[in-house]
Amino acid sequence: MSPIRATTIVDEATATAIPALRPWLGKQIDLIALPTGRDSATPERLKLTLDQLLAQRVDAPPGTPPLTDEDIRRAIAVGALDGNA
Repeated sequence: MSPIRATTIVDEATATAIPALRPWLGKQIDLIALPTGRDSATPERLKLTLDQLLAQRVDAPPGTPPLTDEDIRRAIAVGALDGNA
């Protein structure tokens, strides 16, 4: 694969998407994409079985009481309001 080169001016959207480019905000730059040589994960390799998903869940810190259904509903409601409840 051959490299890809693109000339662009770093705007706010680009600097937000790629924070390392923020020092060049407002400047014209050349972006060059090169293959890394590493295999990329295919979507099939990223799929987890239910058992694998449950095995990766985060355990609560010691001493934390179990969550009730009401605790979970409240957390979902607060999350839906961006934590502004």
